[in-house]
Parts: sequence; structure tokens; C-alpha cells
Amino acid sequence: MSSYSHAELISTGAELLSGRSVNTHARLLGERLGRLGIELKRDTTISDDSLTIQRVLQEALQRVDLIIISGGLGPTNDDLTREAVADVLGRSVVSDEASLRALRERMRRAGRPLNPARERQARIVEGAMALSNAVGLAPGQRLEHEGRAIFLLPGPPAEFEAVLDEHVIPWLTEQRGGAAALRERVLSVCGLAEADIVQRFEGANFPPAGIVTAYCAAAGRVEVRLHPEPHTDDEALDAAAERAAELLGDAVFARERIELEALVGRLLSERGQTLATAESCTGGLIGERMTSVSGSSSYYLGGIISYADDVKVAELGVDSDVLAREGAVSEAVVRQMAEGVRSRFGADYGLAVTGIAGPEGGTEAKPVGLVHIAVAHAGGVTAERHVFPGNRATIRAWTCRKALMLLFRQLR
Repeated sequence: MSSYSHAELISTGAELLSGRSVNTHARLLGERLGRLGIELKRDTTISDDSLTIQRVLQEALQRVDLIIISGGLGPTNDDLTREAVADVLGRSVVSDEASLRALRERMRRAGRPLNPARERQARIVEGAMALSNAVGLAPGQRLEHEGRAIFLLPGPPAEFEAVLDEHVIPWLTEQRGGAAALRERVLSVCGLAEADIVQRFEGANFPPAGIVTAYCAAAGRVEVRLHPEPHTDDEALDAAAERAAELLGDAVFARERIELEALVGRLLSERGQTLATAESCTGGLIGERMTSVSGSSSYYLGGIISYADDVKVAELGVDSDVLAREGAVSEAVVRQMAEGVRSRFGADYGLAVTGIAGPEGGTEAKPVGLVHIAVAHAGGVTAERHVFPGNRATIRAWTCRKALMLLFRQLR
């Protein structure tokens, strides 16, 4: 039985280096491996070049005992990962009959021809275990070499995740004897920037000895992770998590790794309640986040993107006189938007946002970043005013999270 402890990820693909695609593999892999106590030590992104793949793999073999290579398993001429890995290990590339049969069957069901280019995806490094791909055509591969494990995974994110979860993580879990997850405590925070959290912690001489803090920040959200040093027991770790939660107060929306939309959805589902949304400056992003959660159709009824003032009046029942007097970006208007969408859909909650995302449109009285948020519910309407920093995308992201946070507080 092997106990792998350190891993490296090698991502191949010119599209990752050119900016045409965003590489999300490291975040997913780091989180999955972390549960097993395996540390992802390095993430290297390289072009589709055989010599570069070989050199980076040779270097990784000198450092770690677990290597994951993504990309380069497709049907095109620049899919070179199989051949490059085979050259490093002194092996050949062969056709895997089981993968080829599965490929033929999928093409038959799809009514598409199995041409030589597609057949190329059924080729694996000699001695590798082919790992079925439930999402795509190219299988993953598992190789063992001089006490090290090497996995070749498809590059597309959905395929990478599918093969990782179906094959890689179960195999590693078995190899580690069902090892317990990495000891940590997680606080999910909304509304405080990373620097604000650090300031609160440092002002309270936190963390205590034996506890290490780490952060993962995004617009409007920070994940705070607490890890114990080897000599620190779980009781001290739990006490530190309690103290951290006290210092951060209402900004903590969960003591687990979860997105706000999933948590809100969980509460709505448990209570048999429903939500409708009215969005102006976010243009449907809140609705997109809500529907990204599986099963959201049971509690999310729908939404209205009321970008134009005429739509606010016609579809949400906003008073045109109030709109003319207060302006579209105002508390009076967002309150009526929330009430209007709640009434229109017959929902338990109506969530509405309006604001100035920029970069144009701001004034001294209503600057870029000004956002009004409201939640309409059986007891009335709750509203907040914010001025968010950053560019258009950042302001919209902050708005989505703060809107969901307002709804979460109302539910809680």
C-alpha cells in the first residue's frame, strides 16, 4: 500500500496560455486532494510541445510521488501528451481495445462515423490503465513508474472532473487505506475583504500558537481556512474556529465550504419556500447563480432583467413618478422592484438589485459602484445601500454576493 503525500499538476494547452480558456483544474484538484491529506505543491501550465512536456514531467518526477497531467489526449495533431509521456518512461503508445469498443458504440449511438482521428483518442501509453470518461471521448490513464503514480486526464473541465472523481480520487483513497481528510476548519465569509479579516485577526492576536490561517478570496467572498500544526489537537482547532467566527461576526455565512446560492437554496428547499429575482445592473447573474445549483427548480421560480426603466414600470409595477423623482438607482425603486417581482411570480421572497456598474454613468451624488439591494417578504421589505470598489465585473460580482447575503440573513 502506497501513501502519496505530494502532487504536481501539469496543464497543457496553448489556449490556456493565450487567455482563450481559464484553467480551473488546480482549484478543483487541490480541494479534492486536500480531503485526503495530499498537498498540491505545484501547478505548471505549458504549451502543446512534446519536448516541453517531457522536460516538465522529468522535473516533476524528481520532486513528487503523484503527477497529474491534463490535456493533449484528443484527436488533433497538437495532442501530444501520450507520446511525450511514453518517451520519458521508455514505453510505446498502443490502442486500448476496451476504449476503442466504447468509442465505436458512442459514435454508433450518435450516428457519427468513427474516423481515424477519433480512433486516436483510444490510444494509451503502454502499461497504463485506461480510465473511462463518462463525459467525453478520450479516456484518462493511470501509470505507475518507480514508486510514483502518473495520471493523464482530459483537458476540458467537465471531463477532467468526471475522470478525477470517478477514478483518481477513489484509487488514491484506497491506496492511502481510506485515509482521513486533512484536518481543517473552514469559515465562508461574505462582505469583508481579505485585508479586513486579517486586520480583525491581528487586532485580537489571532491565530493562537499551533494554528495556521489561509485564505481564498473572490469578489465579495473569502474562504478562511484554519489548519493545525502537527502537535495541535482537534480540541484546540475547534476552539480557534469558534474564536475566528466570533471575530468575523455576521459576515460568516457558513462553517463549511459552500457557495451562498447553494446555502440559500438549501434553506428555501427545507422550508418549502420560493424566490423570484428582479435584476438591473447584474443583468441576470443572480438568476444564473441560483440555477447553477442542482434542484433549484423546486424553489427558484424565475426572474426579470429590468435593465430599461420602461421594463421596471411595465413588468414590475414600479411607479413612474417615483422613478422620475428618485432615479432608477435608488432605495425607493429597488423596494418596488422587490415587491413587484414577488407579487408577479407569487413567490415567498422577491430579491432585487439596481446600481451603477460603470465605468460610465456615475455622478458625485451617485458614483460608480453605488448599488441598492432589497428583499421583499411577508413582513415587508428589507433594503441595503452599498458602494462597491473595482471594475464593472467586480462590482457586479460583489452585488450578486451581497444580494444573496441579504436574502440569507432574512432566511436565517
